[in-house]
Amino acid sequence: MKSAINSKNDLRKFNVFLFVSTFARSLIEIFISLYLFKNGFSIQSVLTFYLLENLFSFFISILFVKIGEKYNYAVVMYAGVISFIVLQVVLGNLVHSFWYISLISLLYAVYRRGYWVSRRFYITNIMPEKGSSVPYSIVMVVSEIASIFSGFVGAYLLDGLNVTTLMIISSILLFISVLPLRKIKANGNRTKIELIKNLKKYDKRNFIAFSLYEINNLLSFIFPIYVYLYIEGTYKMAGSMNAISNVAIIVFVFLYGRIIKKKNFFIVSTILFIVVSLSKLLFLNYFILAICFIEGIIKKMQNQSLGKIYFENRNRMDLAHYNLIYQLLEAVARVVATIPLLFMNDVRIMIITVLGIITVELYVYAIINKTRKVKNEAILS
Repeated sequence: MKSAINSKNDLRKFNVFLFVSTFARSLIEIFISLYLFKNGFSIQSVLTFYLLENLFSFFISILFVKIGEKYNYAVVMYAGVISFIVLQVVLGNLVHSFWYISLISLLYAVYRRGYWVSRRFYITNIMPEKGSSVPYSIVMVVSEIASIFSGFVGAYLLDGLNVTTLMIISSILLFISVLPLRKIKANGNRTKIELIKNLKKYDKRNFIAFSLYEINNLLSFIFPIYVYLYIEGTYKMAGSMNAISNVAIIVFVFLYGRIIKKKNFFIVSTILFIVVSLSKLLFLNYFILAICFIEGIIKKMQNQSLGKIYFENRNRMDLAHYNLIYQLLEAVARVVATIPLLFMNDVRIMIITVLGIITVELYVYAIINKTRKVKNEAILS
């Protein structure tokens, strides 16, 4: 068993990695949909990129977890970093074709799965099994601070048409970011992947909760295009919205990190998120930035509640399967939610449709959650 001192040292190294890697990734990720759209790709082409990326991610997740368990999760991380660097080169040479969209989708999927499969392995491995709320909050704050700076820097470089500089900076920083991880144990447990068997162990509520939360990512992908079309046609506005949302997260996260030990606000926070997201469609001026501040608080409440569910249930099965199933749920939820949007032309209708899907999922989750509580109370009585 790892000592408390080693655990703290690993957490510090992980936070260094997290800050630098988040800054590097966010320089590109915050603006990827808008970058493609502004450079002549239709909204359907941009959504096709998103759909294919998540479709590829489903299969790549299985491959990477197997590699991580058999060999080392550091190998998986390096594969993601290399793919990210190649992606920057390809994005700097745009070609308007389906094969180009397929290529950047594949590179993006390899990069993101390499990063997230290994990142979730590291954080789940080093996070204390008890009293994880405060360390988890610190990890989140580190990530949000990096996103604030990257949003402004990325917007400045993209609005200045200095795309090459942006891509070089992000590639170098992501490569540097993985250096602190070299001293953290990354060996897998040589777990034999038995997906169907372990799916049966998974709490049904988790299926819905995790997929519901991951559909939120589709909104984050679409909103920069909405902002460009209806509010301000610059990267700066999209970067500012992201930065303000992250500032709100930092203001709130430490307080909530202490509250979360006693209560879970997943249902409440999701309802508030739906309301706030709809309200963003009603304001076509800078007042939307104030809404983004409120949204940041609500999203972090939702995220922290989900984190509580994630860590409380990690003992149901081995870490490899818990990590893998989350990745697969993420991919499936995003693909299913994206398909109907391909037949729409108005980005506002797309946003409302995604919020409708989230509402239906939340309703199902609430019913299952209530039924589970009634059964538990009957057993106790």
